[in-house]
Amino acid sequence: MSKPQDFQQWLEETTAELREEPVPHWPRESTFRANPTHSQPWWQKPWLSLTSLGASAIAVILVVGQVQFNSNQHGFSVSFGGADEAKLEAMIAERLSQYGAQQQVVLANYANTLRSDFRQDFRTEMAQANQQLADYMLAVNRQERESDLAELIRYVNEQRQSDQYYFANQLQQYADGWVQQVNYSEQ
Repeated sequence: MSKPQDFQQWLEETTAELREEPVPHWPRESTFRANPTHSQPWWQKPWLSLTSLGASAIAVILVVGQVQFNSNQHGFSVSFGGADEAKLEAMIAERLSQYGAQQQVVLANYANTLRSDFRQDFRTEMAQANQQLADYMLAVNRQERESDLAELIRYVNEQRQSDQYYFANQLQQYADGWVQQVNYSEQ
């Protein structure tokens, strides 16, 4: 059956061998029960969904009606329609004062941090400026020392050259007889 022709041949042979068979007889009434006795678990009972719907409806009514339950030392009270204006203004004033105090603390911390950061940045910048100044001074000192040493070497070389000319001139004069010999031992 590796080729399509083999498969087609097998399919034709199988369909040729197919025979119709009669449907078996069985008692069909015993398959289905006339009155089902089905027991549901408690969470699938119809009253549970109705209870849930009722509780949700009551919660929505309480929220929409702005119902407030208050309990104090004298007892329990229920009020509808919102809070008292004086209480509301007192709560707003309290919240604003808390927010103001919180903002003051945040601002003070920010100012301290800013000062600290500024000091640190200033120290860093001063250290960098001092380092640059020291590097510049060292470079200038090196250049000045180098130029001073070059000038000293030039002076020594010129002096040596001058001395060589002087001694050469003295030798020449001595050779020419211009300089009289002084004998210190005879005097």
